[in-house]
Amino acid sequence: MSMPLVLAALFFAVLATVEWDRLPGIARIYLGVATAFAIGAFAHPWMNVADAVDHGRDGIALLLAVARVAGFAAVMVSVATALRSAALRSR
Repeated sequence: MSMPLVLAALFFAVLATVEWDRLPGIARIYLGVATAFAIGAFAHPWMNVADAVDHGRDGIALLLAVARVAGFAAVMVSVATALRSAALRSR
């Protein structure tokens, strides 16, 4: 499912606020990803991340590509940490 850059920016901003107390480092990565997607939304309105990276011929496309990888990695760390803490609580 693809969503416009502005919605992706809002999604990562919400993730940053949710994770701020539990994982402040990951929350800061989320905040950086949200900022990069917001910048991309101004440069490429109504495009999703994949289209902006594939069709963009500017530095913003590179910024979005790095932000996409960083956001994916941060989500994986956040999910793994949540699963680990849930497993430890159930013991």
